[in-house]
Amino acid sequence: MKHIALVCKLMPLYRLGVFHELSKREDQYQFICLGDTKKEGGIEIIPWNLANKVNEGGINWIKTSNYFYISERLLWQTGIIKRIIFSKFDYFIFEGGVFHLPTWLFAILCRLRGKKVLFWTHGFKGFDKGIKKLIRIIYFKLANGLLLYGDYSRNLMLQSGFDEKKLFVVYNSLDSDKQFRLLEKTNSHLVLKNKSQIFNDPDLQTIIFIGRLVPAKKISFLLNAVKDFSKTAHSLNCIIIGDGPEMDSIKSFIAFNKLEGNFHLTGALYSEETICEYFQMSDIMISPGNVGLNCMHSLAYGVPVLTHNNLKFHGPEVEAIIPGKTGLLFERNNYTDLLIKIKEWNNLKFTKEEIKKNCQKVITNKYNPVRHAEKIIEAINSL
Repeated sequence: MKHIALVCKLMPLYRLGVFHELSKREDQYQFICLGDTKKEGGIEIIPWNLANKVNEGGINWIKTSNYFYISERLLWQTGIIKRIIFSKFDYFIFEGGVFHLPTWLFAILCRLRGKKVLFWTHGFKGFDKGIKKLIRIIYFKLANGLLLYGDYSRNLMLQSGFDEKKLFVVYNSLDSDKQFRLLEKTNSHLVLKNKSQIFNDPDLQTIIFIGRLVPAKKISFLLNAVKDFSKTAHSLNCIIIGDGPEMDSIKSFIAFNKLEGNFHLTGALYSEETICEYFQMSDIMISPGNVGLNCMHSLAYGVPVLTHNNLKFHGPEVEAIIPGKTGLLFERNNYTDLLIKIKEWNNLKFTKEEIKKNCQKVITNKYNPVRHAEKIIEAINSL
């Protein structure tokens, strides 16, 4: 029996699927999450009532307490040192933020105690140079292995001299089984009826965005696309799911340009049943600034993704976009090219069912909790 501690700064709800899959593997492995129940940065947290209820969809979870939290910098978690020194854990998996200072201490203690260390990390993105890159290299080499989200990062790390036997691409996941089930259960006639109540013309091509409404997402590209296409024969509808500091300016833009009949703003949503319905109304998800887990969300619901083509500015989930099959890429910061790609997607001769199959095939092959857990276990067995 291998005993593995998953040390989590936060216990985000989007990790429930993979944590549950790992918790279920009780024949040869015992995975236990170590984390607090606190919510930070607007991220929804796994409910504590799912702790140690694996047969009810929950996870193995030992509660720790967080102190001195500064995002991506500082966090002290109680009980970690005690478990490194005295517990039966053979492996410790830490989130691999290089500037999260206590992780350096935890990793060094693990190595001194003969415990195997894995960092679950984005790895290299292609930005770091000089001393900053050197610090990152030193930090990553504290671990016995790295769990990476994508192949882009792995290739950059190979170019920097990392041992390929210590680099494990595990990809990412949401609760795709639940999303597939919801999609199958959704009443398409009711969806169309609801769509006709929120848009003046429900038959128009409909774009959707899901995520935090922050400047980095470049929501202004979406707003202007709807405005500019409204002057042509190719008008658009747009659904925006999310909240954030850009909300007021979005509302002002819509009102000023008299586009209320083309937009539907939902605010923040956490009900997958409701999110599923909005995706069923949509033809393509557009994230002009960058993509991350919103890419997984969209593809699981059978909706392709359009975003820009500079991978180092994205989350690793962008690798799931296969141009012409599961979405398209436009030139970064080129608004005109975005308009061209919106038209281009609309002119592709795929049925909605064919598009759905292409999108969900990527999720089924790589980006789901079962595959995610299998990849993590493969990494552990390789050390």
